[in-house]
Amino acid sequence: MKKITENIHDFEVQPTHSPSKTARELYDNFLTFRNTFDQLPQAELVKRGWIERAGDYSSMLPLMKEINSGRQNVLYRRADNANDALCTAWVSIVTMKAKISSILEPTTNFEGIDKDYLKYVARLSVDETIPINLPDILREKGIILVYEPSLPRMKLDGVVFKLKSGNPVIGHSFRYPRLDNFWFTLMHELAHIVLHLDDLETPIYEDLEIENNDIKELQANRLAKSSFVSRNEWRSCEPKYDKNNEVLIDFAEKQGVHPAIIAGMLRNEENNYTLYNDIINGVDIRKMVLNND
Repeated sequence: MKKITENIHDFEVQPTHSPSKTARELYDNFLTFRNTFDQLPQAELVKRGWIERAGDYSSMLPLMKEINSGRQNVLYRRADNANDALCTAWVSIVTMKAKISSILEPTTNFEGIDKDYLKYVARLSVDETIPINLPDILREKGIILVYEPSLPRMKLDGVVFKLKSGNPVIGHSFRYPRLDNFWFTLMHELAHIVLHLDDLETPIYEDLEIENNDIKELQANRLAKSSFVSRNEWRSCEPKYDKNNEVLIDFAEKQGVHPAIIAGMLRNEENNYTLYNDIINGVDIRKMVLNND
């Protein structure tokens, strides 16, 4: 596989909004880059084609650009022990792929989405194979969806940010192979686009396993959930009181969403991750979309 940086030589190393970086700042950024790179799993990077060989700094130009962009002061929803190097490297590749995608494929100007559009996307979930086509579906709205599998031990579900063109980007890591995780991550990031578009010059990194009381995260959670099921319907829905699979499936059909999503919402709300294992694990979304063995 060719070096991943071959298609991006025209992208700026020094961001245009900060033309006055001193030589010292650039050198400090290089030291940060080298330290970050040295913490990465070299064999995995070679396997993915990110670098040609262990220690190949030159192939990780996207990482240097990410560090030099000054975007590390992020709204970072993560555990205290999450590996910053892994996450920064992963986001650098998502950013690079989004830029390449915006050049090579026709991308509509982003003119906004609303809550009704989120409900429309949520109802696509009834088709288990629709995630394969979601990048094309979202591109029609000017949203770039990048599928980039998680690096080993990386505690990150996704990221959302905005390119200089104004096009929002969602990076999805397929951290888990479950449909409920896939859909909630996607809808959470779409909710940020609806609610917090003006703030997305700064990427929002998401570790959805971590409780976060930041108002923006609470708002995005609320909108993502209500896109699947309205709060009124959810408040007294029958599956909360009757854990029979058929009851849950019937409720999901009435809402027009995949049963795994309802199962995941109930497991999370009740903090009981033994519920509905057969429904939750019925589809390996990672294998289906990424063609993993």
